[in-house]
Parts: sequence; structure tokens; C-alpha cells
Amino acid sequence: MKTVKIIDNLYINENGVQSKLRNGKFQNVHFQQGTLDGACAVYSCLMILILIKAAKYSDISSDSENNDKRFSIERLKKELLDLKGMHRNGNHFYHKKEDNLKEMLERSFSKLVRVEHVDHDVVNRIRTEIEQNTPVLMSFSFSGGAHALVGIGVEYDDNGKSTKILCLDPAYPSPKFTYWNSVVDLETYRGKYKHRNFTESGISQSVRLEDILVITKK
Repeated sequence: MKTVKIIDNLYINENGVQSKLRNGKFQNVHFQQGTLDGACAVYSCLMILILIKAAKYSDISSDSENNDKRFSIERLKKELLDLKGMHRNGNHFYHKKEDNLKEMLERSFSKLVRVEHVDHDVVNRIRTEIEQNTPVLMSFSFSGGAHALVGIGVEYDDNGKSTKILCLDPAYPSPKFTYWNSVVDLETYRGKYKHRNFTESGISQSVRLEDILVITKK
């Protein structure tokens, strides 16, 4: 029998996908590109911070100019959203010479999170992290570009083999009746782009899984 594993801190109610705060109250999780000023990697990173209870949706979405920039979440928002603008050229998860998301998090949010960059055996690592209820900041390339999204679940076949990675994707509207709005099919195909990505919006494309960031709360 096929089974699906979804990380523990993801729920569905009348407001769509939610996570729980420490006090048990629900909060929104998903950001769609255009809601804030940033690129897909930024949106995905912020969703993960909500899911691991390192940040609140309300604090991230607040645009008040009166917020104290000394607080970690305000420093991070300034780093990701204000200083970098629209990130038109995207963001490296990690790069030895250029500024990157891992180092941005370590500069602004190191008291609250640990960040690990992984660039090998990523499918197994994604599966392992999700089984341990850790969302994963994933990236894939496709003909003409690249994209970042959040892995929140895994589908398994009758033999326990992982067949799909279930994702929250900032490129598309928030899901209302499922935990995910984008899927990476792990069936392999010939060529450079060995997997398929398909979405609630009907978009389907060949992709290649690239590096990931594993962000965990201290």
C-alpha cells in the first residue's frame, strides 16, 4: 500500500495549510512570490523558519517601519528583503566567493538556527530529514533556469521506496485542500533533467535536483 509522510508541524484547516505556534494557535505558512519583496529562495527560507518555529508568520509579513531592527527576525528581513531587493539573479544556497543564503542566515539568525549545505545524495537526505519532521529547502534546475521550494512530505510505494517529494512552492497559490502545491516525481528519465515537477497550476517540466539547505532550530 502506498503511504505518505508529512512533517508533523503542518496542518490543514479552513484557512489552508497552517503550522502551530508554541501556544497551540495556528498560523499561516505559505508565501507566494509577490507577497513580499524577494525571490523563490527567500520565500522558501521564510516558510521553513515558520515551520521549525524559529519565526512567526505575522512578524515576517509585518511591514511596519517601527519594528526594532536589533531583533533577529528584523535583521534577517533587512538582509533578505531590503538590502538584496528583488534578487533578480536568484540566490546561491552556498557559494565560496559570492554572497549566499547560508551565510545570510548565519549572519542574521545564527542564535536561533543551524544551517547545513548538502550537494550530494540529496534525494536520500531529503527523505531522511522529512522522516525526522524537518522541512528541506530544495532547489532544482530546468531548461533555462532554476527554482527553490520547500520539501514537506514524501510518498512511498508498496515496497517502501520513495517515489515523490511533496512540496510547498512559492511560485503558486497556497494549497487549500492538500498539504502541497507542487510535486517532484522521483521516477528517473533519460537526459540531463532526470525527474519531473508538476504543480496544481498544471505546469509540468523536466528538472534536475540540485543542492539543499537543512535549517534546524537550536
